[in-house]
Amino acid sequence: MLVRVNQLQKTLNGKNVINDISFTLKPGTINAILGPNGVGKTTTVRLLTGLLQPTHGEIEVFGVKTTDPHFERVRKQMGVQNDGNLYENLTVYENLKIWARFYDVPKAAIDDRIDALLTYFELTERKKSKVGTLSKGLKQKVAIMRALIHHPKLLILDEPTSGLDPSASESLNTYLQQQVREEQMTVFMCTHHLQGLEQIADHIFMMNQGRFIVSGRAEDLLREAWPQVEFDIHVNDVTRALALLENEQAFVAKENSDKEGYLRVKVEAYENISQVIKLFTEHQLDVYTVTEVQHTIKELYFKKMDVVQRD
Repeated sequence: MLVRVNQLQKTLNGKNVINDISFTLKPGTINAILGPNGVGKTTTVRLLTGLLQPTHGEIEVFGVKTTDPHFERVRKQMGVQNDGNLYENLTVYENLKIWARFYDVPKAAIDDRIDALLTYFELTERKKSKVGTLSKGLKQKVAIMRALIHHPKLLILDEPTSGLDPSASESLNTYLQQQVREEQMTVFMCTHHLQGLEQIADHIFMMNQGRFIVSGRAEDLLREAWPQVEFDIHVNDVTRALALLENEQAFVAKENSDKEGYLRVKVEAYENISQVIKLFTEHQLDVYTVTEVQHTIKELYFKKMDVVQRD
C-alpha cells in the first residue's frame, strides 16, 4: 500500500479531533474525504504530511512512518496543495521555479514542466504576473501547479476546486484522472464539491466528529445504498399506472414528486422493467420515456449526514 493509517487518533487542546480511523491508499487511485467543516478532514491531511504527529496510532507513507526522522525525504515525493506557501511578490513563473528546485526537479526539465502546466491550466498569459495580483481562482491554479511540478506519486489536495469556475474544475478533474491512469499517481483530497464525484473518485470516506461514518469504493457504496434498479417512467396517467402495479410484488412504485407525469419503479433486475412496460401497454397506457435512475455520491452524502444528525 502507498499509505497505511492504523488506529489514528489526534487530540488538540484537550479535544479528540481524530477518533480511531484506519485506512489505506492504493497506487493509481483517487480518494475523496467528505464531511462538514470542523470534523477533522484538514487535520487528517496535516497528519498525512507529517505536519502534525498522532496522539495514538501510526501513519506510513511509502513504507516510512511520519514519526521517522527521515520523513522529510518522503515529503518531497508528495505534492501538497493548500492556500499558503505562494510568494505573492514573485511572478507565477518564479513561484513555480522555486518549488521545482525545492522538489529537486532536474534543471533541464524545469522550464518544460512549467510551460506544460501553464498551457494546460490556461495561465500562459499570466506567466510574468505577480501572484499577488491574481484572483482567488487563479491563485488556486498556481497552488495546484506547484503541487504537480515534480510529478508526485502522492498528491494531497485540500478543497482544490475552491475559487475555480466550473470549466476549470472540470479541467482539473480530467488532468487528475489522466495522471492517475498514465502515471499511477495517487490522489487524496478533501472536498465539498460533491457534484459528479462518483465519476472520478475510486474510494470515498465520509467523516463526522473525527470518525469515518462511511468508507468504501464509490460504486459499492451506491449499490449498497440503492440495491434495486430504479427507473423513472413517463406515462399519460400516473394514477392508473400506480394502480396497475399496486398488487405486483415484484415491483415497488411511487409517484415522482419532482417530475409531473412520472413514476419511479424499483425492480430486482434490468429485465424486469420490460414486464412493467408490457403491463402498461396491455392496459392502453401510453409510455413516453423510460430512464434508469443514476444515484450519486451527493445523494448518499446527504442521506448519511441526515441519519447522523438525527442520531
